Amino acid sequence: MKVLLLSLALDIGQVLSAPFCQAPATIQLSLGQCLVLSPDQTTDVQSWGVRIGVENASEICIVPSTVVNTTFLTSSEICGDDQLDMQGVTMTKEQCRSRRGGFITKAAVPSFSTDGLDVLNPGWVGFDNKITAAANATLQLLTQEIALVEGLITEGQMSTTSHLGLAASSSLLDRLQLLGRIGAKSWGLNSGSQSYSSPRDGSLVLGGYDSSSLAGPFFDYDITTTKPVENRFCPLQILVTGLTMNVQTANSTISRTLVDRSNKLDACIEPYDNLFRVPQAVLDTFQTVFKQATKFSGDSVQPSEYQSSLLNLEPGIVFPKDAGDFNATLRFTINYNQTVDIPVFELIRPLRGLDSKGKVVVNEKYNEIQIYASPAPEDAPVLGKAFLSQIYLYVNYENMKFHLASQNLEANTPLPVASESNSTCGVTQPETGRTAEANGLIAVGTVLGVLILVLVALAVCWKPLQRIEAKRAASKEAGALAKEARPPAPEQPRPATERGSHLDTRTNTGTPPPPPRLSGSAVSLTSEAREAGPDTQVLSADIRDGDEAFGSFGDPFDISMGGRNHNQGSSYA
Repeated sequence: MKVLLLSLALDIGQVLSAPFCQAPATIQLSLGQCLVLSPDQTTDVQSWGVRIGVENASEICIVPSTVVNTTFLTSSEICGDDQLDMQGVTMTKEQCRSRRGGFITKAAVPSFSTDGLDVLNPGWVGFDNKITAAANATLQLLTQEIALVEGLITEGQMSTTSHLGLAASSSLLDRLQLLGRIGAKSWGLNSGSQSYSSPRDGSLVLGGYDSSSLAGPFFDYDITTTKPVENRFCPLQILVTGLTMNVQTANSTISRTLVDRSNKLDACIEPYDNLFRVPQAVLDTFQTVFKQATKFSGDSVQPSEYQSSLLNLEPGIVFPKDAGDFNATLRFTINYNQTVDIPVFELIRPLRGLDSKGKVVVNEKYNEIQIYASPAPEDAPVLGKAFLSQIYLYVNYENMKFHLASQNLEANTPLPVASESNSTCGVTQPETGRTAEANGLIAVGTVLGVLILVLVALAVCWKPLQRIEAKRAASKEAGALAKEARPPAPEQPRPATERGSHLDTRTNTGTPPPPPRLSGSAVSLTSEAREAGPDTQVLSADIRDGDEAFGSFGDPFDISMGGRNHNQGSSYA
């Protein structure tokens, strides 16, 4: 019986540890400061984004973008002599190269037709950008290689780095899913922070999201591909129903409402942009409060005043440092119920840009507010990475939803979770109001609970079964003694109906033992879950009785539970 019980426990462990199906795959990419070394070691590219390789070309820095469905790569023509003027400031070639995140040479990659790219990318042509060339080059995303048609950026000043196209009809996501590299057409973004005092890297998960970056529940919003924000193509739209600015001064706090229910506005979430873009009316109110708090009466500092020291890639509201501190925070209210707080270190920083060699430098004579100094084009508000520094973004084109959750600012190692798909694994996104970590703990707790119930049932049944076995053994022994005590009888054939049965001749050797009582008071079960590896948990169990008759199984035994998160899928870091 003991062997049977142990065998049953081991069988349970084997079933639970065996994979039920192949979990959908994810691809995890690092996002942050992006350095591309040049052969001469003097004109290194210093940028921000994801570093990728391009067939027959050097590595480049590329930024996640919902502006486009096609991935767009900057080509060397973008830093030609006729392309160095940026809003009245002339760039050096090294500044241009770092600003663009590096570039490829058009002649080094297989060319392709541009037919249909303008229709596929309304967000690109909507900014009066021209698509003059295309390539069919293989991209290397860490360990993954993917052949893809890319547009080439050869001219224009309406972009900075290359675009990793992640809009609703993303050819990159379509291709990765078709090849089985990701299990679902989705992605999750921890944008990190480009703050001066508290910078941090982020991550991009293709095919899912990063559960370690969540500090709260998801709030769900619909993805739209037909309704622009003003005239801007924007699949990730939210309704800003409140925006409050609080400024702490030496003597008081100034609080000013910039947006409320009476002037609520649609806004676009765009990870390609860095700063906040706001309508003219909001910008005017903001600058009025700024002057009230700092007592600064002058105008914003223009790029021409500091261009000799650095190139400002995306000019915000710049003012002299001696104008005074501006200790301001912003609170957004989205769709009446989700709030997002932007701390002062994400809103204000010393002026930063590129020196003449393309290296990142800081000019501490000036401070910069992370709001564009000019109003948003078409008055279409845009919330870029300064906003996303506090929010985790998860976009799932499987159900045409995107999700926003408070970001865990202490997240270190990403824990990718695959999106829901047609997989038999039944992978699903976490419920609204519950974090992914809580879902994982619930799943582990359920398995532990089932195991403990099984073990308790086995423990309760063990003692009665042992007593029944003892009773049978005692009865057999008593029958044998009685048989030996009788005088030998002449041998004769027994009736066929009695062959094989001793019930009719067995002597009663005494009062049978009372029926066994089923009591859990004498049973002791101890169990402990421990890590046996990155993907395996083991439940150690020991069952004992309170008296000597029952004993125990002997040494505690282990039941392997397999991975704690079966839907994690593959990841690459």
